[in-house]
Amino acid sequence: MSRSTLVLPLAVAACFAETWADGSARFPAETDTDAGTSAATSSGASEAPGDSFQTVTSDTPTGSSGPSETATTFEGPANEPPEIVSFTVEPDTLHEAGTAEAHAVVSADVVSLELHVDGQPVWSGPPAEFAWSFAATSKAASEGTYTLELVVRDREGLTASATAMLWVTLPETGAEKCVFTEDVLASRLTATVYADDALIVVGSLSNPSREATVWRLDPDSCQPQAGYPWKLSQWSALKVQGTSEAVGLAIDGEGRMAIAANIGEGLVRQPYLAVLSPEGALEWEHLGPMGQTYSGITAAPDRFFVVGEQLQIVDGKAPRDGLVESFDAEGKKVWWDILAAPLPGDNFPGDPKTLDEHPRAVTWQEESQTLLLVGERLVSEDIVFNWTRAFSARYTGNGALVGAWTSSGLDGDEDGLLAIADCGGFPLAAGWVGSGPNSRSPATRWLDPLGNGDKRRLDNLLHASMQAVACDREQKVAGVATTIDSTYVVGFKGSDDPFLFKHLFPQATLTAVDCDSRGFCATAGLLGNHAWVRVHHP
Repeated sequence: MSRSTLVLPLAVAACFAETWADGSARFPAETDTDAGTSAATSSGASEAPGDSFQTVTSDTPTGSSGPSETATTFEGPANEPPEIVSFTVEPDTLHEAGTAEAHAVVSADVVSLELHVDGQPVWSGPPAEFAWSFAATSKAASEGTYTLELVVRDREGLTASATAMLWVTLPETGAEKCVFTEDVLASRLTATVYADDALIVVGSLSNPSREATVWRLDPDSCQPQAGYPWKLSQWSALKVQGTSEAVGLAIDGEGRMAIAANIGEGLVRQPYLAVLSPEGALEWEHLGPMGQTYSGITAAPDRFFVVGEQLQIVDGKAPRDGLVESFDAEGKKVWWDILAAPLPGDNFPGDPKTLDEHPRAVTWQEESQTLLLVGERLVSEDIVFNWTRAFSARYTGNGALVGAWTSSGLDGDEDGLLAIADCGGFPLAAGWVGSGPNSRSPATRWLDPLGNGDKRRLDNLLHASMQAVACDREQKVAGVATTIDSTYVVGFKGSDDPFLFKHLFPQATLTAVDCDSRGFCATAGLLGNHAWVRVHHP
């Protein structure tokens, strides 16, 4: 602490002596006793030990034999605590899933900060590293009022504190956030993926014939971004004739849109793959031969994988085998494979060459560096009956088939898988089970590292198939279960948990779902005769 001292100047000794003598002669003292001594001391309290005190001292002469000496000493103010210039949480109110961040401005003498939320410590460290945010993920998990207290400390141990409030009031899980309807022309959607700055959907737009089309929607309002919808005839350098429809969508690490589509109709269809920049410009495209079709696509670092089918002619029959292709980031086909029975683990009677394999969806598993596809296949129980069964197959990134799983049919005479998603690092597949005509009901399967789907969830929604699933940031599952003329949009946590929500949409055929980093989930497909997207709250 700084110290300032003021010393009053003494009178010149000789002059003062004369003055004193003259005064004594004129006004003699009443007594010969000492005049006495007085002292006043005040101290400012300090929170740190060893701090000095402010003192004021006055000395008076004790007799008449000489001049008095007076000295006054002042010490500066006691140590002051550090200052919190401002402490806020922005925004201070959340009405939907999102993030609020704490911000603090403190004085230069602060060396450490501590943040408490409702009395519990959540962060501590130096001011330069202060960063803390609150993520509101759902009404059940996040709703409430939160008190944030910031405590700062300087080098001497002095502290200061401030508080801020955060209010979180969220909609019910599954409640509608926004809706998009392509109401100009007949259209439908088949796939959806969230990018960093857009909700992207693909399908077809009729004008008058169906044409593969992509839409980029605002993720908060569901409204199309400028320049969309964007059709195949607008981006392609090929002279494409006839109808076309996009059937799959993937976004790579650079934000590029990879669109799998089929061109033509019936047995003369051709598979088509295009990679567009985030702005929609064509980077490269590939057109496959007649007799092949695509059904799904996924992106990996510097690689795209597509799955589909290839028509075969065997003994006058036309079975379809699975098709798997790999392209590098520049559009060169790296490898391809025909996925046909017998698959690893098969032990079915009859000639496997006459049976079908239908890959429906595919995903890249980064941790195991494997490609996992799911679908439906025909298997022979005897020489008379063939059954449709769910199956999965795994490939290395270089194209080696390393394993397969086929349902044993324990839950019904037949079953199948139609979609696959990543759920907290684990694959989650959607499909159906059934016994007899028109007896399907939704099935969701958690696949183990080998692709086995024995862990499953069966829902009693008659005549429905689970067309697609996705997981939000809380690992809640969002799914679309479609019947012949309506769709259920459902949410649940695990294989044995009740529905978190179940909404029925008549005249809707929804086939796709995806969730963003905040937890909002978009379902996409067809409502009436128009492409339709509905985004719901987590």
